[in-house]
Amino acid sequence: MQYKKEAVREKILDAARKEYLARGFRGGNIGTIAENAGVPIGNLYRYFEGKTGVLDAIVKPAYDALPKLMAELEQVELLDSVTLSQTMPLLSGGLLDFFDAFGDDMLILLDGCDGTRYEDFSRELFERVGRIIKRKLYPDTQSEEKELFAYSVGKAFCGSLFDVLRLSPDREKKQAFVERLIKFYFFEVDKRK
Repeated sequence: MQYKKEAVREKILDAARKEYLARGFRGGNIGTIAENAGVPIGNLYRYFEGKTGVLDAIVKPAYDALPKLMAELEQVELLDSVTLSQTMPLLSGGLLDFFDAFGDDMLILLDGCDGTRYEDFSRELFERVGRIIKRKLYPDTQSEEKELFAYSVGKAFCGSLFDVLRLSPDREKKQAFVERLIKFYFFEVDKRK
């Protein structure tokens, strides 16, 4: 009996992922989710507290796991051009492993959470990446201009990264693209200040 309950729950989550990917949280329809999951809408409410409860079940694990990934990536000397080729597989592999685990959920967090407690996720992610870049590029200086530059580079890098991860289903191709992005954005960046 427990297996059936978990199977129904997963069908609801799969249907909701598709709905939120296509229409976002605001445009997503709980009736459509229930219909596509093959369950009566009342049964959906036995598993989740409505549309927000379904969204939380989908994106909260990725949202909660991201700080750990960021901390791991901060440990890698991303901007050290001498060791970039050595650290590239660690960086790209870590990003791809995370995306393999949370890919669609991350895309929902990035693109589909307007009107929810997650709606600032993209900005927060870009700011965090920007802070890492700023610490590596300008460790001893403070200025609004340098912070804006680092934020802009972080936003552009993240946007490019998620575009690549959306496009290619093949992991080897994704890894090659991610490594090219890292090189493009960060190779000898200290010389481009």
